[in-house]
Amino acid sequence: MLSELNIQKAGAIDQIVSDYFKLNPKVKEVQAKDLMEAFVKGGVFKENYKDGLPLREFIKKIDEDNGVDLFKKSKLFKNEENKYWFFARASKK
Repeated sequence: MLSELNIQKAGAIDQIVSDYFKLNPKVKEVQAKDLMEAFVKGGVFKENYKDGLPLREFIKKIDEDNGVDLFKKSKLFKNEENKYWFFARASKK
């Protein structure tokens, strides 16, 4: 079960990703770890170490708890070929 803190953290990540896509309109998807510095600046994580390890651990927890749908403004998915997590623009409904 996801804690309230993790739900809030997912919401903050989703907002940062949404802002990234607004600033970069030609980008359709981005590897999750490439936004780690933005997550640190946004206060989601204290620091970046081991090339995005805090983010990978958080995403793993979210995935295990079936919380990937917490990302409303962006889409979080795993590339099965190389097992990297990506954010993509949310589809417009």
